[in-house]
Amino acid sequence: MDVFPLLFDGILQAITPTTLLATLFGVIIGLLIGALPGLGPSAGVAIMLPVAVSLGGVPALACLAGIYYGSMFGGAVTSILLGIPGDPPSVMTVMDGYPMAKNGEAGRALGMSVFASFVGGLIGLLGLVTFSVPIASAALAFGPTEMTAMMVFALSLVSVLGGRNPIKGFVALAIGFWVGMIGLDPIAGPIRFTFGSMELFDGIDFSVVAVGLFGLTAMFTSLNENVTTGLAKFRFSSLFPRIKDAIQSWKDLLQGAVTGFFVGVLPGIGATAATMMAYASSKRMSKTPEKYGTGIVQGIAAPESANNSASYASMIPLFTLGIPGSATTAVMMAGLLMLGLQPGPLLFVNNGDFIWAVFGSFWIGNLMLVFLTLLLTPMLAALLFIATAILYPIVFAIVAFGVFAIDYSMTGLTIALVAAIFGLILIKLDYPPVPLVLGLILGPMLERNIRRTMIQSQGDLTVFIERPIALALFILTILVIAFPIARRMMGQKPNALLEESSSS
Repeated sequence: MDVFPLLFDGILQAITPTTLLATLFGVIIGLLIGALPGLGPSAGVAIMLPVAVSLGGVPALACLAGIYYGSMFGGAVTSILLGIPGDPPSVMTVMDGYPMAKNGEAGRALGMSVFASFVGGLIGLLGLVTFSVPIASAALAFGPTEMTAMMVFALSLVSVLGGRNPIKGFVALAIGFWVGMIGLDPIAGPIRFTFGSMELFDGIDFSVVAVGLFGLTAMFTSLNENVTTGLAKFRFSSLFPRIKDAIQSWKDLLQGAVTGFFVGVLPGIGATAATMMAYASSKRMSKTPEKYGTGIVQGIAAPESANNSASYASMIPLFTLGIPGSATTAVMMAGLLMLGLQPGPLLFVNNGDFIWAVFGSFWIGNLMLVFLTLLLTPMLAALLFIATAILYPIVFAIVAFGVFAIDYSMTGLTIALVAAIFGLILIKLDYPPVPLVLGLILGPMLERNIRRTMIQSQGDLTVFIERPIALALFILTILVIAFPIARRMMGQKPNALLEESSSS
């Protein structure tokens, strides 16, 4: 199937006033959220989820995606100007972006960040469009047995590679499974873990948990952080980006985008690891590696290109397999479910026009991002001057209204606040929240597929190893789980590769 005519039709469908305005709104909100230290793509998408879903259809997904890739760039603003990463994937941008800003080259650094984000987004979009249909077509052959194996493999990746301690990752995953089981049994019908509460019979709405666990937790955490140090050093005249240095950095841009795509498409690894690997590779390729960390544009080109490319790559497993590969795509999955759409291979069959219109809005949003960032960078920098005591109450009021509007019940607000408190506990104890969230989303799906497999096979467990695809995925799962154990036995940390890339 030739996907590019479908993409062209999708772009034409996305050029409607409602979708264009939704995309523009999402990109602007994403830039604003990304520029605020402590908040990031997952928090931004979670906070705006109820508002975006109210737009309905293609505009809702266009808005959520705009917030996603808009905040990916917005995080570079604080990284460059203050040396404070707006989100984890922006950590590597600090390495050379902040030294350039201190040397009076903030505009040059921001300009390269804009261009790298565009190139990375363009290559990520090409990969998204090219590989989505083949993967979705192959996934149509998956039955409940293969889907069980695929989910187990994805969850093992997230749990093992999603944090510093794999054991804590599996504990968080187990908690997510338990929360996902609250309510009516989807197959047999008995009530589970409701503690006598009628409000919990239908289970816990994931979107409410996501808003609390990512949005509110991020805000509460950042309240104790001092993010105003050094603001007086910058004049607004130095904050206007100057698009240059692209020719001498083209290898770093391409390498970063390709690295970001292939790393970002793997569930559980995400943009943070992609930026670290892209920065390390750029340094190894350079003829002057000693200059990295002192303030050079190549040190911004590689991680920023990888950052945006990975953001689009992480949508491939979401749309084609119904498996979110990161916290942000997990929240986007909640948006799809709230719109009455089930992500997975059948989405391309039953809602092809919707999917290609959404993909078309991504291309439009990527172009919007370039022009808006060139125009709005000074305003984004001005956000750093706003006290959180003024800004966060406004954001919290918007969040509270959005959560209440989901089902017009105070139960949702209570669950969101409990999730926020639990998120703070997770951060304090160094437990990764992503496995918990994916356990909450995929746990019920995994349970249904396991029980359907058992019904079809009449309780014969050998069905999981008789099917070649399922067997291969289970073998990969065992290897993923065994990898950190082997590394520990050899006296190395499971994430030594990432730490080595970061230190380099």
